[in-house]
Formats: sequence, structure tokens, C-alpha cells
Amino acid sequence: MIEFTEHIIACNGIKLKEFADDPRYLELQHLEDSKGWNVNLRLNPFVTKIYKLSNRLKDLLEIAGYVFAADRKTYRGKPDDLEYHSWSRAFDFHINVRDLAFWKRKDVQEMLENALVFMSGDHSYKFNFYKATEDFPNSIFDTEKFEIQYPEKLKVALFSGGIDSLAGAIELLETTDSEICLVSHQSGQPGTVMTQRIIFEDLKKLYPARCTHYKFHCSLHGIQAKEETQRTRSFLYCSTAFAIAKTYKQNCIYVYENGITSLNFAETQDLINARSSRTTHPQTLSKLEELFTLIAEEDFDIYNPYLFKTKTDVVEVIKNYDKLDFLDNTVSCSATRNKKRNTTHCGECSQCIDRRFAVYAAEVENEDENGIYNFDFLRDDLLENDIKKRLTDYIRLANRWAKQDLDGWWDERSLEILEILDYIEGVSDADKMKVLYNLCYKHSQNIEKAIKRMRDLYDSPLSPVRPNSFFNLIIGPREYLKEVSIKKEETPTEIEIPSKQLKKYAKEACEALIKAKKITQVLNETKTNKSISSLVIGELKRKRFKVTARNERTISDYFRKFVLQLKKDKNGNLLVIDNHQKN
Repeated sequence: MIEFTEHIIACNGIKLKEFADDPRYLELQHLEDSKGWNVNLRLNPFVTKIYKLSNRLKDLLEIAGYVFAADRKTYRGKPDDLEYHSWSRAFDFHINVRDLAFWKRKDVQEMLENALVFMSGDHSYKFNFYKATEDFPNSIFDTEKFEIQYPEKLKVALFSGGIDSLAGAIELLETTDSEICLVSHQSGQPGTVMTQRIIFEDLKKLYPARCTHYKFHCSLHGIQAKEETQRTRSFLYCSTAFAIAKTYKQNCIYVYENGITSLNFAETQDLINARSSRTTHPQTLSKLEELFTLIAEEDFDIYNPYLFKTKTDVVEVIKNYDKLDFLDNTVSCSATRNKKRNTTHCGECSQCIDRRFAVYAAEVENEDENGIYNFDFLRDDLLENDIKKRLTDYIRLANRWAKQDLDGWWDERSLEILEILDYIEGVSDADKMKVLYNLCYKHSQNIEKAIKRMRDLYDSPLSPVRPNSFFNLIIGPREYLKEVSIKKEETPTEIEIPSKQLKKYAKEACEALIKAKKITQVLNETKTNKSISSLVIGELKRKRFKVTARNERTISDYFRKFVLQLKKDKNGNLLVIDNHQKN
């Protein structure tokens, strides 16, 4: 059986001497006067009195900063590594905190760990908390003034400088009389800093006394990042926005991300785990809501008003409010390196591709092509296999959705859909599925419209054929019509379960289901009603374990014959009892 390498992360002054020579051991420190300083963590003061921040919120910001730094410093593997364990990591954090009693609570740790595992695609997160002996040093706070004028009308929204967050900011400013606080994470990339500043300054001119910009700086210092996927960035982002909202007595924040990006259905099955991003997935935001509710000790909400919009819909929000002048200042690109000077987009990553198709579908391409793309797949030759595959997979997914009815779409995507249904609003699962299906179908129509417009503009039948063009290599031969099977669970990445440990893994899977509130009461297993084993088998498969037909029968027998049994203790807590365990 494959074992996951556990990375031991000691933070803010903690030193674990027993692991000093272990290559898995990493010390992270944000104190700038410390010898081991390797993390930049800087805050704008809230108004002029930073101590309006509670100790619990200070702890949260440090935890989020260290998780993000460890994520960047710990390599997942090559993008073409197929094995689950190559991309899925295990972390063991050791962190000093001020509100020790709160962070040591079992429910808090479980919620924190569950949220991070889901959003990152990693195997596990474990936290060990210790009592902090000092507060934030003054050096952590910038001198730049940050002040909310009208806190009673405040709305806090995440702001990356991309199309979606810009559209959300414009829509809030156009449809409410609220003061908008735009929260940004800045990691030291000068292009990102400049993008956010330019857009904010333009918004401030258009909407005087309506906008403030809160910048949270967190990056590695003096060491090179090993991992660029940044799947835990949304935890850092949302935690910062949450801290601001609570400081100003607000009980919600806004996250603007189109539904196709948020739901992030895999284009091909090699996008398992962290390769298929879940940073704004409804389940990620729901788990963060639950964590923030525990921290705040009152209900807290995270809204994504664009969950049921396509990227084209979002571009049309900007178009409808006549703010297209902003468009080429926004940055959607995920690549942080290897771009020519004066270009802001690589033009090759999935985010750039999605953006290009959206602006063509919305018929606003002239406002988006002022030299911002390092590579232009419509004008440049497709010489690299990676970009050809990315474009083909993107169009193939849209083509599949265009052809599928609701039943076919469900049959192919059921595992991904099941991870969504409990976390979106709707009267019934059937209604929710219809809304999701309609979103996917609308996306396919947007892509078809974009391709037609691209052909009209760049593929005249009277023009000479370019052998390596997008139109000659992909559109003309209809490469995207060639079927590539989307395997569900029968993949070479599955982990074998030794027969002698099957009961142990079944018990652990059942306990995980109880922890996740997927099992909330005592259930009975029979030959015809496999109420427990079906859930346990599904959980094992979700974790990429190989479960044979024989394993399935054995697991059912465990619960049917009370080898494993669900019981409640005297306090009403649901437990999994191994009745054959040797004392």
C-alpha cells in the first residue's frame, strides 16, 4: 500500500529538534528581525487601532498565512504524474496561537482540517497548537492608512484583479449605495500589484467615497516557491476578508467567480485531486462558512452571486454597465513567470483560454486584445503539444455538454455532481441538477458562438491555409469530436487495500462519514438494503482506494453481521464499534 509522506511544518518560533535533520521538516517564520525569517506576512492596520482585531482573528490570519506558505514551499509533483499520492500531500503543522483553548477544540480542528483537505485535494492536514507568548510585532503592520468611512453600509468582497471580481465590484457599486471594501492578496508579483492598483484607482474615480482597498501581503521570503498551484490561497483570501468583515460587524463576504470555474468539472480524468481546482467550489465555501461561524460564534455567510453564470455572462455584466475600458487591465492568467515584457497573459493556460472564448462569445474582443497576450492561439502557430491538448480538451468538454441530455450528463459526472448538490440552494436535488445542467449547456452554447465568431474574423475561405494554425489543426479536422473516455474510478491511480486491513479501512471510512455528517443516525445493513456499506464503499473510492466486488461483499457482511456496528454513546455521539477487536 502507498504511504503518504507527511511534511512537518513548525511555525512562528517553534523548533522541533527531533526532526531537525529530516528532509520533510520545514520551519516557517514571519518575524522580520528573526534569523529564520522566510515568510512575508504584512497587514494594513484596521483604521488606526490594530487591536480592534481579536486574538482569535489574529490567530486565524497567521494560520492561513503559514498554510499558504507551506503550500507554496512543498512540491506536489510533475503535472503529468498520474498517481494520486504524487499530487496529494500530508501536513503536520505546529503553530503558536493566542486563543489556545479555542483552537484546541476538537470541532474547530476537524472543521479546519476538513476544509483544507477538500479545497487543496491533499491527503491530510493535522494541527498542533501551543500557547503564544507574544502578540503581533509592530513590524507586521504597514504604515499605509486603511479606514472605512461608513461601516454600517459596508460590503466586503474578494478582489483579485480578474474579470469576475471586477464585474462583481462594478455590480455592487451600481446596484447598492454601500461602501465596498475590496480585499486583495498580494504575494510580491509586481504585475498583480500594479493590476489591482490601476483598477482600484479607476473605480475610486468613478465612484467617489465608495471604495476602499485592503491589501494583505503574504509570500515566501528569501526562498524559491516549489509549488505554483496555490490551492490554499482561497483560505488565506477568505480569512482576511472575514477578519475585516467581523471587525466592522458584518456577517458576510462576497466571492465573485463564474460557475464553470467554481464547479471546475474535469475536462479529462487526469485532472484528479489538486489538479482540478476547488478554490471557490460550493463545498469549499460552505466548509469555510462553518469554520468562520465557529470562530465568530454567530452565523457567517459567504456569497457567490455568480455561481450560476458562465464566463461569458460575467463579461456581459461589464459590457452592460458600459465599463469595457476596464477589460484589458484585468488579469486572468495563472502563470506567474515566462511572459514577455508588457504582456500580462501567457495566452496558453486554461484561464487565458477561457477568457478568450468568453470575450469572443460576448463580442467584445476588440477591448481585450491590446497586446496583452504573450501567445495568441488565433494568430500564432500551435507548435507545442500542451497548448493543442488544452484547446482541444476545452472544446471537447463543451461539445460533450452540447450533445448530452440531463440523464447522460448525470451518468458521466455523477461523482462530481454529488459533491455539489448539498452545498447549493434549491427545492430538491432534481431542481438543483437541472440548474447545474442548464449552466453547463449554456457554456457549450457560448463556446460554439465564440468559435463561429473566431472563424468569421480569422479563417476566411479565401485566405491561404496556415498549416499549424488553430483552425487547421483543431477546428478543421474536428479534433474535439474524437472521444476520450472519462473514467470514473477505474484508473491506474487506485490504491490497493491489503485484505487483512479491509476492516480497519472500512471502519475509518465510516468514521469519516460520521465526522462529515454524511451519516447522522444508527443505520441497519441488510442483504437488500446496503445503507451503510454503500456509503463506506463510496468514501473509500473517493479516497482512491480500489474496492473489488469481493471487498464490497465483505464490507457489507461486516455491518450486516455486526462485526462493525453503529452505536450511540451515553452522550448521543455516533460511534463505529468493532465487536471483534481483540483486547
